[in-house]
Amino acid sequence: GGNDTTRNSITGGVLALNQNPAEYDKLRREPALIPNMVSEIIRWQTPVSSMSRRVREDTQLRGKRIRKGDKVVMWYVSGNRDDEVIADPMSFKVDREGARHHLSFGFGIHRC
Repeated sequence: GGNDTTRNSITGGVLALNQNPAEYDKLRREPALIPNMVSEIIRWQTPVSSMSRRVREDTQLRGKRIRKGDKVVMWYVSGNRDDEVIADPMSFKVDREGARHHLSFGFGIHRC
């Protein structure tokens, strides 16, 4: 898993820096932002696309009924672009506050 996720993050990060030259300039001026930028890259270019599970018991989520045995899918990129949780989620920001609080590897902070 680490091979794919690392490769996806690196290539997505290089693309994001090229598409956002002001952020790249900010990073060159302030190299101390590199650790935060890594977390922002993982949020931005979610290295794992999705995870699916079968529902174990009938439940309801945001007014939608989900029945036992149904298949549900979590799209990580959607969680990492949730504007109810992340301010300005459609922008790539190397100095994003709370960048480590992404969902790219599930819930919680991930360390390799």
